[in-house]
Amino acid sequence: MAKRKRVPKDKKSRVPKKYLSGTTGSRRAQLAAVIKRIAKLYKEGKKVPRSLIQRRIALGKKKRARKKS
Repeated sequence: MAKRKRVPKDKKSRVPKKYLSGTTGSRRAQLAAVIKRIAKLYKEGKKVPRSLIQRRIALGKKKRARKKS
């Protein structure tokens, strides 16, 4: 059987990099924490709160650039 390639993970949080792309700094750390929390609940077979899902979406979105006046 062919050997599967290892998924590249973030050094600090150990979350696969593809889920954290486009974010940096504290926002990246928060997103990783939310992803881990969702994964833990899912693995335990518990209900994932809508608020957690919304938080993940909000953290993953790109910030809008402010206009200079």
